[in-house]
Amino acid sequence: MLRRAALLAATTLAALLPCAPAAAAPDGPAAAPAARVTTFEGSNCPQDSLCLYRDYGFKGGGIALRAGDTAPWLGDLGFNDLMSSWSNDSGVVCHWTSDAYGGGDSHVMHNGYRVNVLSRENDTASAVYC
Repeated sequence: MLRRAALLAATTLAALLPCAPAAAAPDGPAAAPAARVTTFEGSNCPQDSLCLYRDYGFKGGGIALRAGDTAPWLGDLGFNDLMSSWSNDSGVVCHWTSDAYGGGDSHVMHNGYRVNVLSRENDTASAVYC
């Protein structure tokens, strides 16, 4: 009876483990940057993209994402804590967070908007989701 109870407990625990969320780590699968993320120079944001710019005024080059792209840690793209402005022509609402993997403060990026981030938010973006 004791063996049966132990087996049942182990089976139940094993069944629950795959359902637990995977911990996000820089070298884990969640860290892989979106395949369609591209870089651009100056103010040359690619068409139909969400663009993150290094400088205020939509200048300084940066990275571009498309609808459905994610960048759970901008450090994978060499762009962690570098965004000063953004423009969203991706066709979808996106958002950025101040910490990697969706942590910290979350900010909405509405389609069709162009925004210079507030000075207190400058160079704090660590993740982007579209």
